Amino acid sequence: MLQTYEAIYNGQQFQWINQIPPKPDKEVHVVLVMDIEKSIVNPKPNIHEVLQRTRGAWGKGKTLDKIDAEINAMRSEWERKWD
Repeated sequence: MLQTYEAIYNGQQFQWINQIPPKPDKEVHVVLVMDIEKSIVNPKPNIHEVLQRTRGAWGKGKTLDKIDAEINAMRSEWERKWD
C-alpha cells in the first residue's frame, strides 16, 4: 500500500508540510515527484533598474526638507487617533 506525505526539500532536509511520516523499521522505497512550476526561481531584479524606475517618484524640484516634511505629514495622518 502506498502512503503519501508532502514535504519541501531544502538542501539536505525535508520540511514536512502536513503529517510527518512514521520512522521506518527497515528500508523504504521513496518516489520523488517534483512540482517544476513551484521550484523555478525567479531572478533577482537588478538594483540599478529598480532605482531607475523609482526616479522622480516624489516629483521634480523638491528639496530634501520638503520631501521630509511630506513624509512626516503622512506619518502624522497614519498615526492619528480616530474618534
